[in-house]
Amino acid sequence: MPRNPLRSSVFRASTGAVGAILLLLLVSGELAPLAGRTLHFIDSRDETDEKSFTLEQLDMHPDAVFPSWFSDPLLDEEDGAGEHEASVRNRLVRDFRDFLTLYVQRQGEDDNFTLRVVDNRTDELLEIHELNREDWEQRAPDAPWDWDLVDEQRRRQTRVLVDKYVDQGIPRKAVTVKWGRRNQVVEARTRELGYIEYEIRLAKLLGLSLLATETGTVETFNRDDRVSAAGARGRYQIMPFLLRMNDIHRYRLSTATGNTIRVYEERHPLLTMETAFTTIAGYRNAVGHEIPGLSAYHSGPGNIFMVYRTFLEKGRDFHTRESTVMDAYAWAITDGFEKLSSSSFRTHSRGYVASAYGSLRATESLPVDKTATLQVERVQLRDGERINLSRLLELLPGADLTETNAYDRFREHNPHFLLPERSENQPGAPPRGDVQLVSRSGQTPVRFFLPAGSIKALFAAGFDGIDPEKTFHFGQDTYGGAPWSYGEPDSPDAFPGTVWDRQYDELVQEIAGFGFTNENRERLAALTERFEALAREQPSSYRDMQLKIIRTHHRLWHSEVFDRLAAVVRATALSEEMGSE
Repeated sequence: MPRNPLRSSVFRASTGAVGAILLLLLVSGELAPLAGRTLHFIDSRDETDEKSFTLEQLDMHPDAVFPSWFSDPLLDEEDGAGEHEASVRNRLVRDFRDFLTLYVQRQGEDDNFTLRVVDNRTDELLEIHELNREDWEQRAPDAPWDWDLVDEQRRRQTRVLVDKYVDQGIPRKAVTVKWGRRNQVVEARTRELGYIEYEIRLAKLLGLSLLATETGTVETFNRDDRVSAAGARGRYQIMPFLLRMNDIHRYRLSTATGNTIRVYEERHPLLTMETAFTTIAGYRNAVGHEIPGLSAYHSGPGNIFMVYRTFLEKGRDFHTRESTVMDAYAWAITDGFEKLSSSSFRTHSRGYVASAYGSLRATESLPVDKTATLQVERVQLRDGERINLSRLLELLPGADLTETNAYDRFREHNPHFLLPERSENQPGAPPRGDVQLVSRSGQTPVRFFLPAGSIKALFAAGFDGIDPEKTFHFGQDTYGGAPWSYGEPDSPDAFPGTVWDRQYDELVQEIAGFGFTNENRERLAALTERFEALAREQPSSYRDMQLKIIRTHHRLWHSEVFDRLAAVVRATALSEEMGSE
């Protein structure tokens, strides 16, 4: 079993003690989950019979999952063999938590009209400047805030504030102006009310903390129509090649009047959520820990491998026998930041995870209303079947064409269909929105969403054109429950994981200790083949997701950036061994 390259030869004689430490970390939740499942799973529905819960109640909160970094007291720095290790870890933890505090303030305390001016040499607060809110509150009562315009004014005011303090003798590079985001964070929460329970359950299923559920907020404030300068799309900002790999497409459909309706599948969270979360889980496993894995989702895994290389080569003062990849990440965003090479991590991604944590803290006490969770059926017509939307809506129950219009409800449930709005006095689907639903557009399956119970109602009305084998129900049990347990075999909740699942867990745990070696890459390749066989032999949605995760891991490890990291890990291991002789 490859060992941590930062540990001396004494480590080899101390496997019993290290095993005890690992067991303690597993019990505390620090290392579990790593490879895609939780050892202790609590469904939010089990915690209360009420119709709502809060995120701060869940054991998925990062304060509970990663306590040594977020919530535990610092280590005792007593004289003895562990004094240096405790001192180094305490410094990293303190600096990491101080960095998080800045973003808790930015995301949850300072609103979008606030600018906080700081001398970044000493973190001295120079000024809190607030825009004139009255200038912006003259909009129509129901009109949405245009935060881009607010940001433009803040951008102009930032230049004024920087010049003000430069004139007072402070170096320009030392003046930092921080913008609050509380309004947008709260707005983002309202946009995900129909989906947040699915995000939480999916994160649990894949062994992720609540930090993963803040991805949409940090990326786009849960705006599904966003496209980045790099081409990333949707609320989770997924790159086009990943969308194609996961069968998420764009196409057009004809209408009754001959015009076409564009369909952008990346605009529906229930079509992109699994891709986003399995990608995060694959990155987590490839880089060895969820927190740098989340950062990799934004800046790219290659940048995280660069962070690790820099830590091994230039962060020697922070090395201990027990250093992990999380130590490297914490060092990179705090003490070691200036030592990193120029990259998108330096320019854009340093605060990504901190922003996710700040957004979580800003909304963790708000109730999650379970009754607001969207209860729908994702459907596809049988091959060769077609039906106009207007006719389909007539067959659905509760299709009130005057007040709660069935067309409006269809638009709400299908944001990926770029349908026109109807006029207030127009019942039913407008002619230019009366799209013809078909089984496929070319080779692309046409998927749309109907209210829960619609398939049964359509069948009762005489229409059996929905393909039941291609239907997926989103409801109370979707993504719920743990796939298996490592508990007693006779436990009613136990589902036996295979030897290959256990071996993959063990591999990912080794990666956390800088296990980036060619030997481990060979193990990964063999396990990927086993997971492909499992997906064929035990077909299920969960097996498909696990296969996507390990394939992502495998792809990232068969790259030039992995080769460079493995070479540095190997060189560091050799130097540590020579130093211990």
